Amino acid sequence: MKDMLALRIKMGDEQAFELLFRKYHVRLCGFANKYSNDPEEAREVVQEVFIKIWEGREDIDPEESLRAYIFKITRNICINKLRRKQVESKYIEIYKLVYTETREFSPYDSLIADELNENITNALKKIPSKCRRIFDLSRVEGLKYREIADRLQISLKTVEAQMSKALHILRYELREYLKIIIIPLIGLFY
Repeated sequence: MKDMLALRIKMGDEQAFELLFRKYHVRLCGFANKYSNDPEEAREVVQEVFIKIWEGREDIDPEESLRAYIFKITRNICINKLRRKQVESKYIEIYKLVYTETREFSPYDSLIADELNENITNALKKIPSKCRRIFDLSRVEGLKYREIADRLQISLKTVEAQMSKALHILRYELREYLKIIIIPLIGLFY
């Protein structure tokens, strides 16, 4: 049986899309909040879901459950954000270890730490200036992505894309050190 709302959205009916939004917005926010435990982030996720649905409306299958489809998209976006946060938290812990831990280093550890510090500095220099500004606002000033977007008057998507780019550059530039550092880090946190 065809879902008429899905069919109308597939055909570009904006009123049908608005009806879908009104019908599911609050429920999707609650669902996304179970993953993020942050109502503001949950609303951002849901906004991203509806953008994705509208932009990909041609791919909607009116024979399938539209409700299941939008909840699946929401779940996938939430999981991707959680994975991204995990990667980011690894870099934060590495940064804290290198820059803020005050403990005695052996001569070898000091050499590795100095070398790593130099390589982190060089890797940060390879991040383009606009991208670096966003990275600094997030990592140094501790702003959330929404706060960065508001401060710089850019879209949330731009902030996410630039952070992803910065982290990709750092991962690539520091790839040799990640193995050396992460193994000892595991021991510090367990």
